[in-house]
Amino acid sequence: MLSYRKLAMRVLSRPLHTGGSDSPRPASQRAAAFVLTAAMLITLTAPAFAETWYIENGDITVKASGTEGKNTVSQGNKKDVEDTNTIITNQNKDKASSNTVTIDAGSDKVEVTLQDVNIKADSGSALTSKGDVTLTLKGDNHLTGGISGTGNYGRNGIASTGSLTISGGENDSLTAQGGSGADGSYGGHGIYSNGSLTISGGTVNATGGDGSNVNGSGISSNGSVAISGGTVTATGGDSTGSYSSGGYGIYSSGVTISGGSTVTANGGNGTISGGDGIRSGGGVTISGNTVNATGGSGEDGGYGICSFDRVAISGGTVEAAGGNGKDGGNGISSNDIDLSGSLELTAKAGSPNGKALSQNGSELDLDTIKDKLGPGAKVTATDANGETKQVSIPRPVEPEGPVIPEESSSSSGGGSAAPSAPASPLPGLTVTDKDGQRISYTSTQSGNTLTVCVGRFTASFRISLAALRQLRAEGIETIAFQTILCSTTLSVDELLAMGGEDAEAVLTHRFTDSSLTVG
Repeated sequence: MLSYRKLAMRVLSRPLHTGGSDSPRPASQRAAAFVLTAAMLITLTAPAFAETWYIENGDITVKASGTEGKNTVSQGNKKDVEDTNTIITNQNKDKASSNTVTIDAGSDKVEVTLQDVNIKADSGSALTSKGDVTLTLKGDNHLTGGISGTGNYGRNGIASTGSLTISGGENDSLTAQGGSGADGSYGGHGIYSNGSLTISGGTVNATGGDGSNVNGSGISSNGSVAISGGTVTATGGDSTGSYSSGGYGIYSSGVTISGGSTVTANGGNGTISGGDGIRSGGGVTISGNTVNATGGSGEDGGYGICSFDRVAISGGTVEAAGGNGKDGGNGISSNDIDLSGSLELTAKAGSPNGKALSQNGSELDLDTIKDKLGPGAKVTATDANGETKQVSIPRPVEPEGPVIPEESSSSSGGGSAAPSAPASPLPGLTVTDKDGQRISYTSTQSGNTLTVCVGRFTASFRISLAALRQLRAEGIETIAFQTILCSTTLSVDELLAMGGEDAEAVLTHRFTDSSLTVG
């Protein structure tokens, strides 16, 4: 395909014919050719805009252009300007503008960068999005919702219909504040989504507006909420009316927190009931993160974490506390509480009669979860009276040895015993001395217990989990490792639950100390 410029040059240089073989084109036709050429050149030199849009200049509407990577932007007299990199900002970030942003992806996708935007809407939401929209944060951004035309409803900092993704770097932030009604009846949400919401980075602070009857949530979604990075603080608004409920920190049909996120979710206070820190109509899944969820106070205290399906926590540091009231709230409340891995969980009941870990209305028995916990796990439950129960799995740590000379691996003097008599080694099992050299051992079986003995002060027992599975299949339930000054008994089933097929368990004795690692 010829470019416009090459095509124009051909129009200019080609011999033009009329009726005769060499007759030139009339002057009027030649002039028309020059006009056409000029139009082509103008079209060629008019690339799509890549400009910064200032919110002070008026409301901004961004739509998908139909061309990948491009949007069309309208503001004031500028209508449907094709834009390759849409950046919305303030000329003066310290002064809020009342103008708003509307993003409509249609059936396509729209990406917009917010850079030091400061909007405080008079009415409606500060930013409204439809369809598949990604907001990239740069700098410090503030979006505050206004009120409805009747004054009874506070509007949202962000209102989304469809799929909304918010991302940013370590130093990028967003503060989304729901508005309060003129008479304080209904508070707006900090971030509201009618579809799915994903936060993958940056610092996001979302706060619900206050109301005298119902207040807004920090984050409210009719779809799923997935937090996979960054720092998120979601706080429900307070209600002050005679019959009112506090807003939720996070409300959703399903909540997933992963990727090393730090999440703080606080329910608002109300006269009738406090809001929940995290409330989900579906499941709540937390893995390897820092989460602090606290219920608000009211006649009924709010829950720290509430799920009508399942709460699964498999790692990270989690604190969940119920709010106080005539009826205290639960730290965690769910039909199914699944705790596993190397998590550190602190659950606290609200006063006077809340539960720390409420599963199907009954306090969870911590003894029933021991087998699923990994090394270093600690679960602490504090009831409404302040009494604490705890279950913990020690994390294997190589202890510092006593400051005394150890025995030589080749000498039987100095208090050390002679090496054990050779025995037929068990497949996948080895014993090493303090220098890591293999040494012989004796093994005996009594019932379901296999005992491995070695005449050393310091030695390590090593076995692959694949070999453990074979021993378990042969009926071995426990393994005892004995050195001169120390004896340790291990559960085969507990060891198998700690690692995969290729993992290895290493039990080390140093005089009277022992340590276990699995990995």
